Amino acid sequence: MVFAFICDARFQKKAFGVWVNGEIPNHEIVPLTADEFLTRGKLPEGISGVIVERVTWQKNFSMFRYFDLLPLLEKQCLAFIANAPAEFKGRAAMKNKEFIIPNGIGAEDASIQLTRLVELPPPAFTHPKSRAIA
Repeated sequence: MVFAFICDARFQKKAFGVWVNGEIPNHEIVPLTADEFLTRGKLPEGISGVIVERVTWQKNFSMFRYFDLLPLLEKQCLAFIANAPAEFKGRAAMKNKEFIIPNGIGAEDASIQLTRLVELPPPAFTHPKSRAIA
């Protein structure tokens, strides 16, 4: 399965090498920086889900909303990489329902988490200030 991994470049090499170096078995990860996602205005074709690093989400949420990219993320299985369950900007209605992947897990555990993510349907959640995309 193919997943988009949205993470600022300064974190990709240091903390998230397992996600960007192709080390996760049975899954392909397409790394994107938030700037690349904002510039392209779309996600890669044929992805099974989206993984977003928490600091990147917190920093770029307003830009994703401004450029109306949130509906693209909401139509996918969405997971966050974080140290612990936490609140995420714009996701208060999903508190305690987010799919959190622990930061620092190994490749095998990451593979298991991604398989679990795809087995779950995306939650029915829409940002009130986003336009619906048909």
